[in-house]
Amino acid sequence: MINLIGYLISFLVSSASYVVNLSIPLYLISKFSASPFILGISGFFGNFSYTVFTYIFHKIKWRLNFPWFILSSFLISLVYFVLPFCPHYKYLFFLFFLNGIFYSRFWPSVQYIFSKNSNHINSFNLSWSSGVIFGIFISGYLFKVKDFLPFWIGSFFAFSGFILGFLYFEKFKSFYKGVQEKFGNNRNLDKETKKVLLLNFVNFFAIGGVFFLFPKLATKIGYSSTKISNILSFLFLVRFLMFFVFSKINLKINEKNFFFSYLFVFITLILTGFVKSTFLHTIFISFLGISSAYSYKLGLFTVIKKGYSTEINESIIGIGLFSGPLIVGTLSQFFGIYNGFVLSGFLIILFFLLHKYLIK
Repeated sequence: MINLIGYLISFLVSSASYVVNLSIPLYLISKFSASPFILGISGFFGNFSYTVFTYIFHKIKWRLNFPWFILSSFLISLVYFVLPFCPHYKYLFFLFFLNGIFYSRFWPSVQYIFSKNSNHINSFNLSWSSGVIFGIFISGYLFKVKDFLPFWIGSFFAFSGFILGFLYFEKFKSFYKGVQEKFGNNRNLDKETKKVLLLNFVNFFAIGGVFFLFPKLATKIGYSSTKISNILSFLFLVRFLMFFVFSKINLKINEKNFFFSYLFVFITLILTGFVKSTFLHTIFISFLGISSAYSYKLGLFTVIKKGYSTEINESIIGIGLFSGPLIVGTLSQFFGIYNGFVLSGFLIILFFLLHKYLIK
């Protein structure tokens, strides 16, 4: 029962996150005529605080045996509810930063529910990734009706997750006994884990850049909000399907798989900046669904198997999610939105060389 409730809460909060996240660039563009740099900064704030505080909690190992995801769900719902009332985007940035702190307690905390069994991790990946698809898919349609609707629907989803967690609070509290002892070590990362985490960073760097800057590029081409949500929904549908495929096979850590994952990220960023076709954007952006499913599952399995806290994997993901929008947004501001994606693609080559020759 605890696992089932955990899956459902993961689905709800993931839906809340992505029904809002896709609407943020659309909202900033329509309400404040935001530039690429402002869009990049909007992606930076929440993910930066998520990264910093996830890492802080990883280092101090403070009360890992408490179900923080329940309280976090409530605080996330509160932030989403008040977002549309902000008269200027600088207030939105503050709320994004605050929400990043709340999410830094939610995701690592909820992952500990599934750490006792690898099959549970596979089901967890399917639950939260299906929430991503659902949230993105409805986001564009809700935004088309009223620009504040995605935020309030996201608030409702997160609050529903809080109610579910609150109803089972005592059972979760009992379930979390022993987590502190199992994952409370501060051992140095080995070479294999470093390579896996770098790959995870690269994939979420690309996802962050695409998620916050592609709506600007798409708007410039003339895509509607529903078309943008459909393209991004397909990306995460592919990731969901790949999570299912990877749940049936034993993933291996080898250089051949790493190479193809880097190659898919490179192709996505380069061709997102080159093509101007809905069909081609849908195909090439969906490559990220394959590579990110591989890197995420490998990252989570590796840190849990080796006894590292899940916070370290989430902090690496956070670095990718905040640096992607910031770098793609900055490059787009100076060189144009199309070239911003192309130049970001060439950065992936540098990350691959780092992976290949410098990690020890």
